[in-house]
Amino acid sequence: MDKYKDNPNSLPRSYGNQVMNRYLKEIGELAKLDDTFIKVRNKGRRRVEERFRRYELLTTHTARRSFATNMFKRGVPARVIMKITGHRTEAAFSSYIKVSQDENAELMLKYLEQSV
Repeated sequence: MDKYKDNPNSLPRSYGNQVMNRYLKEIGELAKLDDTFIKVRNKGRRRVEERFRRYELLTTHTARRSFATNMFKRGVPARVIMKITGHRTEAAFSSYIKVSQDENAELMLKYLEQSV
């Protein structure tokens, strides 16, 4: 950032999603995120299972969702995260983040311990 502080107009150009997603997959492969992941979906009445390497599924959307989930788990208020991610309703945000029932219970316990 020091390199660009005198001339903020000379910041490097940002990448588009397509290019960024390709780079994220390369980084994931270099990081050895190569365990197999089975993605299940329905195609008409058929259940289709597809196998992927974990790095093949990395996208900017994965990063956005991970950010929202991790900040929520750290105790950042949902409203603050929603401002950043652009969610307008608690219901949409709640279905967006990936928090298991056990993790929700732990978060509730932590919250209750802090308020006592």
